[in-house]
Amino acid sequence: MEKVDDLTREKLREWQMRRLEIKDRIQSHPEQTLELARVLDLMDDEHAEILSQAEMIRAQAPAAPVEPTPAALTGAYALQLQVAAQSIDDLRRLFDMAVFELQQQINAAASSAEPRRYPGGMSGSLGEYRFEVGVHGDA
Repeated sequence: MEKVDDLTREKLREWQMRRLEIKDRIQSHPEQTLELARVLDLMDDEHAEILSQAEMIRAQAPAAPVEPTPAALTGAYALQLQVAAQSIDDLRRLFDMAVFELQQQINAAASSAEPRRYPGGMSGSLGEYRFEVGVHGDA
């Protein structure tokens, strides 16, 4: 099980680095935005596949105890963000990466009036973050 988890972490780390490189290219070469946005869309499918494979492996393992979730706040938009790191510097870097990815998801959420959830996250040598942006009703 530990070898599979390490393999999944490595795949996610490589995927995240490639994604950040493409986002940097979009900023430095705006004329390639459309082409690179298509690559990012394909990468989203790749990310879902990596997570799906990891989920199948986790399903075969014994279930971990579920942590109680705090009561939900009401509002048109809701955000849950979890960040874990070994050092304060790593925490800052992960937070910056999470905010960058969150901004992309919030932009996508703003263009939709339907209630939706926009998950995201990354796991790597710095640590990990997970988030979910929820759009509820008219915003």
